[in-house]
Amino acid sequence: MLVSGCTTPSPQVVTQYNIEYIKPPAAYLISCKQPFYKPPMTWGEAAKRDPVWLHHFSLCAAQIENLRRCYNDPTHCAALPITEGEP
Repeated sequence: MLVSGCTTPSPQVVTQYNIEYIKPPAAYLISCKQPFYKPPMTWGEAAKRDPVWLHHFSLCAAQIENLRRCYNDPTHCAALPITEGEP
């Protein structure tokens, strides 16, 4: 014989998910710019372009790192400096 007043129901586990959409600053979502579109005409011109390419690669890498930082911790989204031209 089972007395219903003496039994306690087992506790129910409820899982609640909170979806948070993170919108990074628009500066992080623009495409990286390519400084040159034509191949260099001389070896000297190619050598002069190296620092420019390095500068643009650094800007692009910083943009990606800032985007990662923004997604990891949205409270620390910093503005990305956007520069034009040569270093």
